[in-house]
Amino acid sequence: MNHSVNWEAISAIGQIVGALAVVISLIYLAREIRSNARSARLASVGTLIQWLAQITQHPHLAELWDRGLRDYESLQGGDIRSFNCLMLQLFHMIGEMYHEKLEGHLDARLWREMELPMRDVIGAPGIQTWWCKYSRWFSEEFVNYVNQLQQAAKPPTGLREAIPDQRSTNRSS
Repeated sequence: MNHSVNWEAISAIGQIVGALAVVISLIYLAREIRSNARSARLASVGTLIQWLAQITQHPHLAELWDRGLRDYESLQGGDIRSFNCLMLQLFHMIGEMYHEKLEGHLDARLWREMELPMRDVIGAPGIQTWWCKYSRWFSEEFVNYVNQLQQAAKPPTGLREAIPDQRSTNRSS
């Protein structure tokens, strides 16, 4: 009996097994990356929903939001600090979503749903004043994006009910 070992066959089998292991690893890695991107997307949306919930659940914050949208300069003391914190939270969340969009990790439909309200918020006079003071705290890319939105901004339409004209309210009193 000839028990000679065919090293070429063993080497070929080893290469096939190695190639299969690489393919399986790549498939696993692709699934993990996709899952992580989906998780990041959901986290961004969840954070924004939590931010909106804090405004709606706390009447003082809702009233502060309305006043700040109309006239940032009228805020004083603790109100200005609270409004600044709200805006920093909001713009950092939007900035993160913006960068996720640029990197291809954010679905275009989700970004469009985010961009329309963002255009309305950017068009509010108080936000424009706030942005002039604090835009330097954000990345240059995001600042350029927001500045373009501001230049094209029209008076807020979706927020019209939330920002009543003080003159008409005072006349009816």
